[in-house]
Amino acid sequence: MYKHILVPTDGSARSERAMKAGIDLAKALGAQVTGLFVTDPTYVRELDEGLNVHSDKVLALFSEQAKLAGIAHECVAVRGATPQDGIMDFAKEKGCDVIVMGSHGRSRVGKFLLGSIAASLLADCDIPVLIYR
Repeated sequence: MYKHILVPTDGSARSERAMKAGIDLAKALGAQVTGLFVTDPTYVRELDEGLNVHSDKVLALFSEQAKLAGIAHECVAVRGATPQDGIMDFAKEKGCDVIVMGSHGRSRVGKFLLGSIAASLLADCDIPVLIYR
C-alpha cells in the first residue's frame, strides 16, 4: 500500500504521538519513513540557531524511535520555507505516498478545527494526508 511515509514533526506532544503512529504504520507496512522538520527563516541569528538546536533534538528522537522499530528511515530539516510548502514540496520531491501528522486545535472550538498547517495540506496537497489526533 504505502512504501514511503512522511512524518512532519515540530516536537509538540501531538506531533510526537503522530510520529509514533507514523513509525508504527511504516513498520506494519514494511515502508520507509522520513521525519521532517520545516522552519521559516526568522532572520534573527539567535532565533535561527535555537530552531536548529530544537530541530536536531526532535529529529534525533524520531531517529531513535525508528531504530527501535527496526525500520528504514531518514531525518531531514528544511530551512527557509513555510511549513505547508516545505512539507508538500519535500513529499512530492521524494515520492512519499502518505503524510502522517498531528494537528493542533488552539481555539475554543479547536476540537472541531484542524491546525492551519494540517488544514492547508488537506486542502492543497495531492498526496494523502493522515491527521493523527
